[in-house]
Amino acid sequence: MHRLSSATLPSQVTYDNCLISSCLKKLFTRNAKIKEAHSYTINNHVADVRKDLETVNRQCITEMKVEYLSSLEKSLPDAGFRYATVFKNGVPVLVGYFQLFTLTSQNFRMDKNTGFVKGILRFFLDLKKVRVLISGNALRTETCCFCYDSSVLGKDEASELAVSLGEKIADEECAVALILKDIPFSGKISKWMLDMNYQVPWSDKVMVMKVEVNWTGLPDYVNALSRKYKSRANKILASGEKLHKRVLNDQEINEYKADINILFQSVTENQSFALTQLEPDHFASLKKIYGENFEVLGLFNGQKLVAFYSAIITEDSYELYYAGFDYELNNEFQLYFNILFGGLERTILLKKQQLKLGRTAFDAKASLGAKPIDLPYFFKSSHLPSAAIKWFANYFSAMEDGKWKLRNPLKDIVPAAS
Repeated sequence: MHRLSSATLPSQVTYDNCLISSCLKKLFTRNAKIKEAHSYTINNHVADVRKDLETVNRQCITEMKVEYLSSLEKSLPDAGFRYATVFKNGVPVLVGYFQLFTLTSQNFRMDKNTGFVKGILRFFLDLKKVRVLISGNALRTETCCFCYDSSVLGKDEASELAVSLGEKIADEECAVALILKDIPFSGKISKWMLDMNYQVPWSDKVMVMKVEVNWTGLPDYVNALSRKYKSRANKILASGEKLHKRVLNDQEINEYKADINILFQSVTENQSFALTQLEPDHFASLKKIYGENFEVLGLFNGQKLVAFYSAIITEDSYELYYAGFDYELNNEFQLYFNILFGGLERTILLKKQQLKLGRTAFDAKASLGAKPIDLPYFFKSSHLPSAAIKWFANYFSAMEDGKWKLRNPLKDIVPAAS
């Protein structure tokens, strides 16, 4: 999350509880000669929609499988899950899911904020709790939050249904905010949502680094750096030379889960805001689901695990997921930067086109050579003053260090002669 936009925020907005009904009526009663029964259900557990998912998820999208969603439910005990299914003539044609979080002052690290910020956060203390509904998985970006039968619904129609279901659930759950992401927002859908008082109060970005096809290992990357960044990279890599790095197997992920959890919490405890905490078995669960397409790489000082990172491997990308490290040893071994270099090295060795680096620590990742990519989302609030919305937009934008610079550490690449 970064940079605040100049959107005008309405002072009072409510969710449209009847939007889903009108949307279904519009989609499934277009032909007056054919009566098509339509309905929807909302459930709290993926087990309740198992058959619906198995019917609709014909593309076998991993992130929409029962096993994956069940794992998320176990990994996020503080989150509520809502699964919505749309039926046509009794047959499921769309299944989507949302996560419901209850925020309190405990989500904000008070000791990491200024006195002024602490004063503003008393809003949460007075309000006791704030419920926020998010489409899909709050832990990741660019993953599916719904699947649908493309023989019945078009992409825009499916997106419209997903938005309408979000409105319905947000209204029933008395959510103060609804954040819709990972939905295909075409120009038509975006305009429709803006007309319904959705906003984009801050700009959400993810850092991505392109990997050159001629790089065969990390030395090729280092040699491609300009002199300033090459010297810096060599110093960082030299700091980590004493560390032993290896990909953990299934058994080791379980054996080291307590250490992994401690290192992960070490990072979250140093953040100004933490949406939720993960259960210690989260990484082992993802390994079972993704198999070879998920890995945890450990950095060891002797026999002690001092840092780790996890990654999800797709056809063309290596996506850094969650990481953790010992802050007391960070300066000595440059642990965070060696995590970034380790991720880049794996990306090169696995011959992937790009390294996805997530949405935090922009300046460090820009120094590696990553570039920002906008992530589309829409935000709507109910019963929250516009002044509070503006403040929180500024707060979340500032969290990602608005002073970061777009950098060009790589030397200019000369195209090969034809």
